[in-house]
Parts: sequence; structure tokens; C-alpha cells
Amino acid sequence: LLYACRGTKYDTIALLLDKFDAVSVSKRNVDEKLPIDLLWESNEVLDRASVGYTESVYRLLRAHPETTMSIGLQMQSISVSSPSISPSPNGKKRKFGHGYK
Repeated sequence: LLYACRGTKYDTIALLLDKFDAVSVSKRNVDEKLPIDLLWESNEVLDRASVGYTESVYRLLRAHPETTMSIGLQMQSISVSSPSISPSPNGKKRKFGHGYK
């Protein structure tokens, strides 16, 4: 499944997930990447709006919904640990949609 996702082999991804019931969707490679990570990062993807790509992402998420939770946690840790990301230059939160015309 890892190789199919990295190579964007949509038919193979579908076959593995349908026939072998979520084979190794939660198994990470040596770089700690999930199959869906490899698909998202693949340079082999020609059209991210294509039916094959969308179906593959959907199938992977459906087989391992915890993926979205781990992505959310990773994004939180990046925003907390990154000094270049701050709410505003003076450290205050900005309000949108109230009193600005």
C-alpha cells in the first residue's frame, strides 16, 4: 500500500483496500509516514481534483479516520513550536467581522 500511494497507483490502492480490508493503512514507513501522507506528498499526482485521487484519499481516510486526528495534532505542534507564527506583531488576537467597514 505504501508503494501504491507513493506511485499514485489508484487501482492498486482500491484493490488493496477493498480486497484485503485496510491492509496496512495505519502502518508507517521508515520515515514515519502513513500511506495517505505518501499520496499527499507524491510528485506523481497529475491532478489532485481527479476522481482517482479523490477516491483514493477518501478510501484511505475511511479505512483509518484517526489520520485526520494525527494531522491536526501535528499542525498544533508546528504552530506552537514555530516562533515565526504568532497571532499578531503585538501578541494580541485580532477580531474579524466586528466594526470594520
